[in-house]
Amino acid sequence: MRKNVDQTRKIAIISTFLIAIIFLIIYMSGYRLNGLSAARANHFIPKDSVLIDQVKMDWGDVYMFNTPDKPVTAVSIKHGKILWRSNLSTFYYKTSDPVQTIGGILLNNPNEKATVFTVLVKDRNVKFIEIGSKLNKIRKKVIIDTPITFSWPISMDWNDLQPRAYGDEGILYEYRYKEKNITKPEDLKWYSTLAE
Repeated sequence: MRKNVDQTRKIAIISTFLIAIIFLIIYMSGYRLNGLSAARANHFIPKDSVLIDQVKMDWGDVYMFNTPDKPVTAVSIKHGKILWRSNLSTFYYKTSDPVQTIGGILLNNPNEKATVFTVLVKDRNVKFIEIGSKLNKIRKKVIIDTPITFSWPISMDWNDLQPRAYGDEGILYEYRYKEKNITKPEDLKWYSTLAE
């Protein structure tokens, strides 16, 4: 009888040890129990980052962070019923422009599709932002210094988004490259239409 109790105790200790090792491996691989924790575990999200907005999708969540260096967007994907992982992120150049893109992602995986675009407006003349193709156009009213996020559960081509900021008299800003034939990443931003 005592032999059976000792053997049962050994099996319980070994099982507990193996389960702890498995959980440690899962944790070290970046898996977490919720989307935000997974996004914060992403190597490109600094510990002192501030969450500014999020979008929920059927397959996971998209999180927009402000970091000391630049705005960063992280994607957290559900794995099974309880685990999440984030190994995809994008960043935007920090600017002091009157209209700024501070987050977003274009995702076109077989099981995960999304188009997300987050804007921050400081120009009080801008009344609303309009983004999207003809069939998927979204228009949102501007609240100064408050992130405005546009999202679609489909993947769209950036060229089809045509982001524009409107005032009382029409288009004030367009999101585009500075020059049509030169595509430097730092030149993709909001440009005033009044300066042309």
